[in-house]
Amino acid sequence: MPQFRYKEAHGRADDITVIEDKSMFVKDQKGNWSPGFEFIDSHTVKAHPFIIDALLEDAERLWTIDEILQQLDHTTTD
Repeated sequence: MPQFRYKEAHGRADDITVIEDKSMFVKDQKGNWSPGFEFIDSHTVKAHPFIIDALLEDAERLWTIDEILQQLDHTTTD
């Protein structure tokens, strides 16, 4: 199923949306499995939770889903 960035999403031009997917694993040439990721588009990444944890360690700002939905609600009612 294809996934697309929400057309009316607000944020800075360098913001990245990360989608958690526990099934994201990659297999190397030796047959070893490790957490993986995949770019859906230039601003959206689907990644295993372990990779997300590593990204969060250096994040400047974290948004909760409630904050995102609240902001979207304000833009549709104004």
